[in-house]
Amino acid sequence: MFCKNGVPSHILYFGDSLGDNLLLTTLSKALYERGYQNIWIKCDHPDLFKNNPVVKLVIPFNTLLSSYLLKLGNVKLVRPAYTTYQPEEDRDLIPEKHILLKMADWLDIKGTIENKPVLDLEVAETAKGLIYDKQIVIVTSTVSALIPMKNKEWFAGRYQQIVDKYANQYQFIQLGSKYDAPLTNVLDLRGKTTIRESAAILKNARLLITHVGFMMHLARAVDCRAVIIYGGRESPDQSGYSVFRNIYSEVACSPCWFHNKCEHDRKCLTRITSSDAEHAVLEQLQLYGTPLTTDLLINI
Repeated sequence: MFCKNGVPSHILYFGDSLGDNLLLTTLSKALYERGYQNIWIKCDHPDLFKNNPVVKLVIPFNTLLSSYLLKLGNVKLVRPAYTTYQPEEDRDLIPEKHILLKMADWLDIKGTIENKPVLDLEVAETAKGLIYDKQIVIVTSTVSALIPMKNKEWFAGRYQQIVDKYANQYQFIQLGSKYDAPLTNVLDLRGKTTIRESAAILKNARLLITHVGFMMHLARAVDCRAVIIYGGRESPDQSGYSVFRNIYSEVACSPCWFHNKCEHDRKCLTRITSSDAEHAVLEQLQLYGTPLTTDLLINI
């Protein structure tokens, strides 16, 4: 590989999480802007990086690499983590700053970082994602995530109320896992789209409505507006994008970073009504067609 593609400065990897792997595109761009021209990714989802101008090579996650050659070429093999799971408590350690900055610390990236993932769609791919003239994407569950978390999940019935509110004006497309609770009055594409097909549908959508997770990051990568039901597990300034409408519950116990355990009946989620989300949806729909600004994070 080195003979054909040159010696990389960095090989980044994370694991199987789609959202966290997509964040590697943000870090790769920051490295490239700092003069590193040969960046590789270890990942089993190469479609996340297809056509990416700053990622030189994507290799399978389990590719064995010679520690001798890595050392000889001064190659930095890095898993840029942002937290540590505490199994005895079923929670993650709470990051003291945005997760992208925590990841950047592993790469010694300082200064300004654009908080925007990259996914480059081809023209033909984008065209296929236009199913309706006024489409809205909705994703209701984390069940298909690498680590499903009940404390990220809102209620399917409240998502349905949003659909019912706007179904006479917009066409809803439900993406996600085939195991997600089905909604009515939607085009049901649960479990039927690839990563890039989902990205193309988002690219053509007026809006995404969902929870914190991969689809949130994918929407930002393709400049799709979003309403994100945060609840209180984590806060938007820890993992999100300020250009989105993030519905966060600042209750006494938030942000907790618990996965599934909760001693407060998930009040951070239950207190978010369908009416709250409907107002957020209307606000974002009124902004459709205006540019999305990019957050500039400062790492010191």
